[in-house]
Amino acid sequence: MEWRIIVPVLCLIGFLPVPGNAADNSTTNSTTNSTTAFEFNIVFHINDTFNETYSNMADNNTITLKNKIITEVSQVYTPLKNFQRFDILQFRNGSIVVDGKLYFNSSDSKPSVANLTQILNNGNFTFKLLTNLTSITEVTTTAANTSTTTQAVTTSAGIAVYNLTFKMTGNFTNDLSNMSSSAATNLTNFVVGQLDGVFKNFKSYKRTFIRQFRNGSIIVDAGVEFDKVSSPSATELAKALADGVRNGVVKLPIDTQTIQVTDSTGFTANKSPVLASMLTALWMTLASLLLSAVMH
Repeated sequence: MEWRIIVPVLCLIGFLPVPGNAADNSTTNSTTNSTTAFEFNIVFHINDTFNETYSNMADNNTITLKNKIITEVSQVYTPLKNFQRFDILQFRNGSIVVDGKLYFNSSDSKPSVANLTQILNNGNFTFKLLTNLTSITEVTTTAANTSTTTQAVTTSAGIAVYNLTFKMTGNFTNDLSNMSSSAATNLTNFVVGQLDGVFKNFKSYKRTFIRQFRNGSIIVDAGVEFDKVSSPSATELAKALADGVRNGVVKLPIDTQTIQVTDSTGFTANKSPVLASMLTALWMTLASLLLSAVMH
């Protein structure tokens, strides 16, 4: 229902080509620079009251809000020559948290995270943006998944996105605040690889991405995506990660008491099995050393 309603609106304002028959698809893709070269996860907070209906992306009020934000945010990025589109994946509570994506093609140089953040924070919107909470991170893409970007966007309503937060033992360095730095890139790849090993056991698993690293020791803010039709519960995901840490499958020094998984309704699950054995303490020490080596 959501997609049938959104398509005419997006076509009218120029974000999507007007749908045609199956024979037109290849022509449309080749004439609209549909091949995405650069993707960025974008999270920002709007200073307004969260309505529980915003958790339902098919709700009419949510669709209206989504279209309004897409239109206004897209306008500030349109001056960038290779800007393709901005898409919203979900809304969350606190005030109104927007999880979205920015897409760019290869007709110009890759935009920097700093520039994209500055453009958004300096934008003139009808809504109040909490600029100190803006987070933009680059998504590493490959030729294989770049070719399916258009399909991924059109089926975004069928994706369940969970917010995952946890704390790792380790020394936070300033370069981890810059998601384009080598330290942040190396750590991102390592953490995503470890989480992939856990979540791929769920058949509907699609991917994990890192939004940001924060100080204290190292706090990880991530997103995990599943097919919505067979997505697991937040509790199942929290338990799976905690079990992976306890069993040594996850080679990350995660404090399991800090694991939090939040679903699209705002429900947050915690899982903190006791890790008190000497063997576990030794494993956590080794994992911390491994993590330090990865960052450096």
